[in-house]
Amino acid sequence: MAEDVAAAEAVLFVDCSLDQAPGQMLLSEVAPAALQPGLVTHHLGAAELLRVAEELYGIRPRRACLLTIGAGSIDLGEQLSLAMQAAIPDARQLLELTIRQLLR
Repeated sequence: MAEDVAAAEAVLFVDCSLDQAPGQMLLSEVAPAALQPGLVTHHLGAAELLRVAEELYGIRPRRACLLTIGAGSIDLGEQLSLAMQAAIPDARQLLELTIRQLLR
């Protein structure tokens, strides 16, 4: 994935969050972050992945954003929570708008 990130002009990461209210969305700019000793690459966040891309390939996207959506729960199940289901239309709109801005 680091190779794809390094090759991109802009990236938009999307992830769930347990630190936000269920369904709450937060869009933020992401900058490369220092890697913590002993960090397993499977557990890299967006900021650490940007750092890996830069260190391995010498380049990084000119812009990187992270959209997080409060999950409420990450328990195993076959359906999204009601809060997540309700957030999908707004998340889709925000994603489309953000993608348009990143492509400018």
